[in-house]
Amino acid sequence: MVFDDAAAALAPLFGATPFELRYGLDGRAAVRIHGGPLAPRHAEAVPPAAPWIADAHCGDSAGWLLAAARPADPERAWAVLERAVERHSALRLQRLAAQRAALGADLLERLTHRLRTDVSTLQAVAEGAAADLFAPDELAELPAEIAAVGSAAQRELSAAREVMTALAPDVPAGPEPLLETLRAELEAAGAGAAVAGVDGERPYVLVPGAGWSAAARLLAEALAHDERLAGAALEVAAHPDGWRVRAGRAGGGEPQAWTGRGLGAVAAAGHIAAAAGGAAHAECVEDGGLRIELTLPAAPSR
Repeated sequence: MVFDDAAAALAPLFGATPFELRYGLDGRAAVRIHGGPLAPRHAEAVPPAAPWIADAHCGDSAGWLLAAARPADPERAWAVLERAVERHSALRLQRLAAQRAALGADLLERLTHRLRTDVSTLQAVAEGAAADLFAPDELAELPAEIAAVGSAAQRELSAAREVMTALAPDVPAGPEPLLETLRAELEAAGAGAAVAGVDGERPYVLVPGAGWSAAARLLAEALAHDERLAGAALEVAAHPDGWRVRAGRAGGGEPQAWTGRGLGAVAAAGHIAAAAGGAAHAECVEDGGLRIELTLPAAPSR
């Protein structure tokens, strides 16, 4: 990891003096990525406070080196930080581009496949009705079946729209409380999962467009209705890229491709997270269970 290498290069400059490294992809929050704690929260407002601090920038991205005292060679320390910010930003943006491309392709494939299926179904119904091929009892069932097809199509379109608003937001993302939003959506969906707080801070996240509330709603609905997530434990924890939200059963697992066909409606939650600059990961666990993980960009905690 880039910042682990940077910390190893910085250690001789500080000796026994504590130090930590922080990073923000968009420069809006200083997220702890190595060492510490010097500043108390995992995600601090910019600039973070410390007895000694250096910062470096690469486009919108920024990194901070915090220490309890001045290093032996401040210029060398700053050069190490600058190089780490440049390398980490390049690798992170490369990874995000690859993930967004894959998830975007899945979104379009699922959307076009679903709509193609729905159009074929409605076309067959129309042709059958025109040719008087349906018995009276079958005709009586058609309105409900057509309504079900239309409702499913509307859900797919709405999910796609929410992802698109995160990919191309009209305005920058505003901070949303991670835990309060998730708990509200869990209650609304009737999901029984509980989620513990984070010691010492109230996590906030930055998800543009439809926002974290949309992704949390999709996650809560999956926890309420997807048998593979029945009885799943929920965990919110610090992550070098922001905050990690994990749902699922414990135990070993095998990676599961993040696709709509494999995951169902909750896949759109991962699409939103990735569009925001986060990530999504899934694993199949024993007895047919599922474990999913969303990484969300952090706003300064409160």
